[in-house]
Amino acid sequence: MSKVCKLGAMSALAALLLLAWASAWAGQSLTWKEVSHLSKVHKMQAPDAEDHLLGLYEHQGVALFPDDQAAACTTRGRFDVYDRQGGERGHDGYGEISFADGSTIYFKCQGKETFKDGSKLPWVTGQGTFMKGTGRFKGITGTLTYQGGYVTGLDKNDAGGDAVLTYQADYTLQK
Repeated sequence: MSKVCKLGAMSALAALLLLAWASAWAGQSLTWKEVSHLSKVHKMQAPDAEDHLLGLYEHQGVALFPDDQAAACTTRGRFDVYDRQGGERGHDGYGEISFADGSTIYFKCQGKETFKDGSKLPWVTGQGTFMKGTGRFKGITGTLTYQGGYVTGLDKNDAGGDAVLTYQADYTLQK
């Protein structure tokens, strides 16, 4: 075999290996729907207005994936809201998704709540980043966005707070 043929074959092999390696590291997409309930809330009044509330929250529920896979999900965080339509409503927090096989995904998020189309219940939008993963999600990095709304509000005893959110994520797994 000539040197040119050997060099061409080696270049082709190198290109194939590079292509295989790149596809293993290529970005992937993940979508899920979170159906959750406000399991804990602690509110305090801010000093500037009667309806300005600060607090902590915990939502627990399920994450439903397009491939019929389901996982437990929990989000915990802080909120800073004016408890009126049209008022500023911000939140930030952390999420955990736990799969039946023991794999987990952890992410950080921040967003806002608004009232759309005259609804008395908040519409939630936000973005986040993956912090870490375990099992089949070990080495996860990437970003996510979410949006959705509450289907029940809180009553005078702070019960209620059911929400449905849709998440879109782009990620890579770095081994």
